[in-house]
Amino acid sequence: MVIARIADEIKKKRVFAITAHVNPEGDALGSELALAIALRQLGKEASVINFDPVPRQLRFLPHDKVIKDKKEIEGSFDALFVLDCGDIERTNLFRDAPPSVPLVINIDHHLTNKKFGHINWVEESAAATGELIYYLLERLGLRITPDIAICLYTTLLTETGNFNYSNTSSKVLRIAADLVEAGADPWKIAISLGENSPERLRLLGELLINIEKSRDGKIAWFAITNELFERTKTSADDTENLINYPRSLAGVEVALLFREVSPDSFKISLRSKGAVNVAEIATKFAGGGHKNAAGCLVKGSLDIVKDLVIGAVESVTNSGICKD
Repeated sequence: MVIARIADEIKKKRVFAITAHVNPEGDALGSELALAIALRQLGKEASVINFDPVPRQLRFLPHDKVIKDKKEIEGSFDALFVLDCGDIERTNLFRDAPPSVPLVINIDHHLTNKKFGHINWVEESAAATGELIYYLLERLGLRITPDIAICLYTTLLTETGNFNYSNTSSKVLRIAADLVEAGADPWKIAISLGENSPERLRLLGELLINIEKSRDGKIAWFAITNELFERTKTSADDTENLINYPRSLAGVEVALLFREVSPDSFKISLRSKGAVNVAEIATKFAGGGHKNAAGCLVKGSLDIVKDLVIGAVESVTNSGICKD
């Protein structure tokens, strides 16, 4: 079993680096921190190294002295964990050369993972990468401390949409109950994740006014440009879960969020209510993800990118375009 092999490698090795995809969200960051804290509990050296800083809404997680503020993997490590990341290039740490680490361990739950590690543990059926980290800590016989519980509970809460998505199973709820008993406070975590700044609410207001949808109402989307970020004094940190608003429209099957990352490229988040596999659509643009949640990066002007991506969704939903 792959989990047994990973546990054996942890026992044999001493110094670990841990990373995840750019712009880490609750599952990526919570999984990284939980694993790092657990490895230190075993007497190992472990550091989290991410290209991007901790998002504002996740700064409540116990990350002090665990995360290294680096833009590359520096130093000598026995092994590198890459968590919640379908492609090692999405870490943004190895664009020019592969990691000079003797062992890369890839742990993920994305359908489109490229299996880039020396050891690959990819479980599409898992609700979150944090669920796999929970099993790994169980295998190692480690005690779930309050800090680990907070991190892992956050992975489950964010990946299941507050236990509302279709990946919310009895197994996930049992794990969540274990984590609460170990010290995770559901109320405090929910409040921390749900806090809004005035600027984020202004951004949301602008987006809600400008929601567009297909003629039959099966597709809905909005776009965030850098000009809108500047006007509302917001950033990419403020976009987490905003796509849930167009997805919440009655009759919508697929929701899209277009976010400008440079003058000629846009990050697209795709969400489905279940009838459409958005991971398949994202892979057409070198992206990936899950059946109901995926993403990709597409080059071009906003109009060109919208035509390309919405056209790909239309081919599945047979929709016609209009604006309210």
